[in-house]
Amino acid sequence: MSTTFTRGPVADIFSSYLVAVSLSAASELGILDGLREQGSYSFDAAEAGGLDRTVVRQLLATLSWAEIVEVADDKAVVGPRFDEAYAARGYFYWMVRGCGELFSVAPGVARTDDRVGDFYTRDMRAVAVGSRLIGDTHVEPHFTKLLAELDYKVICDLGCGSGQRVMAAATARPGVRGVGVDIAPAAVELAAESVAEAGLADRISIVTGDVRNLAPRELFADVDLITCVFLGHDFWPKATCVAGLRQLRAAFPAARRLLLCDVVRSERVPGPETQIFTLGFELIHALMGVYIPTRQEWYEAFAESGWEIVGESHFAAPPGGVLFELRPADGQE
Repeated sequence: MSTTFTRGPVADIFSSYLVAVSLSAASELGILDGLREQGSYSFDAAEAGGLDRTVVRQLLATLSWAEIVEVADDKAVVGPRFDEAYAARGYFYWMVRGCGELFSVAPGVARTDDRVGDFYTRDMRAVAVGSRLIGDTHVEPHFTKLLAELDYKVICDLGCGSGQRVMAAATARPGVRGVGVDIAPAAVELAAESVAEAGLADRISIVTGDVRNLAPRELFADVDLITCVFLGHDFWPKATCVAGLRQLRAAFPAARRLLLCDVVRSERVPGPETQIFTLGFELIHALMGVYIPTRQEWYEAFAESGWEIVGESHFAAPPGGVLFELRPADGQE
């Protein structure tokens, strides 16, 4: 029997998985931040900080295989690929910490008889943190620029995750109030903690809710700007998406703008040019039974649900990211 798989491309696939795991762990443990700030990371300091020296050394030895760090006897130093790996850390944290459990049970959720009720689990707190890191480099700066150009007094962030977006929007202008809505209790807890720590509890409310079917409530009555980032695909399939987008108009009667940012489905066959995140994003949503629409399918849903496009922006990171600026199609602003 051939043993050629012990070296080369197939062996590299195995090792790459372990690099992803180690990169996610090093990010959560603060090791990557230490390396970025100091250029090196001492195993003595790790041990003094309550970390297992052997585990830390092996995590970094794994990263050294990918040239992210270089390991000596008593420390690790940044390697030639460290900057790129640090910039991409959110993707690895999202994949490993946020979605790792679901990836590990893929054979089970592939069986249609078992896809009933809550048939999968993700760490939504980690998903929220990973998504924030992913969006920080390209998406959030564009949001900040766009928000500076818009006139709003009350903003609601649907799928608020860690709460950072609604906090930034509210603090950018004196007197602006904010509302964050998320279906995941862990994300709501994280956002509420962040709001309280920032001293913004008197201006920002964080509530639990299913953004696909929000009923009108007093808290939403004065919202004039809605944001929805990396969540729009949860509205799909198309019939429920159209209904959900229509319901947003009823739940937020004063809304003059909806900023919807999401990753659209790739229409290319995977190959050497496939970018980071694309395969993971599409696979995890297939496992969850969530449909990922194409850009054209979004156009059709907007037209049928009473929203019209004012502007559209595209992002290099995350790959396939699109920001739609929408307003009520009746022209009422």
